[in-house]
Amino acid sequence: MQDTSRQWRLRLSATCVAVIVAALPLALSVPAGGGQTAAPAKKPTDAATAVQTECGACHVVYPAQFLPARSWRAVMAGLANHFGEIATLDRATARQVQGYLEANAADTPNGEPAFLRGLRPTDAPLRITDTPLWRTIHPELLRPGVGTGPGIRSAAQCLNCHGRGGTGDGD
Repeated sequence: MQDTSRQWRLRLSATCVAVIVAALPLALSVPAGGGQTAAPAKKPTDAATAVQTECGACHVVYPAQFLPARSWRAVMAGLANHFGEIATLDRATARQVQGYLEANAADTPNGEPAFLRGLRPTDAPLRITDTPLWRTIHPELLRPGVGTGPGIRSAAQCLNCHGRGGTGDGD
């Protein structure tokens, strides 16, 4: 029997909430810098701290489990034009960040395979909002005009709905 979109969303919601809740401490521990690059006080000592420090200096730290390793490789390869910004890292830190992202990607034992649903083996989306799972779970954010409300500049601002202990229902 084939699942309807609603049944699929309900089954995945517990998995998604668990992954989001597990990843939120990392995402929330470094505030977004509004596009400004902040120099860390000292070099990160481990991979998770490197991701938190370097990525979190400019934006929410998205959980590595949301994309396959091939997507993270493409993101890291494109840091010279990272969604319109220059996001340079020294070689050692770049290796550390990429290693963490790849080791925790959706298609690894540390990852969450539910986030691969609907992706072809060659698909390498660069944005979480471009994945079939995200689009299935958040169809209301695909409508024209969404993302224009107070405090919501884009559908990628996950913390507006899922932030700081929220349930995903706008809490």
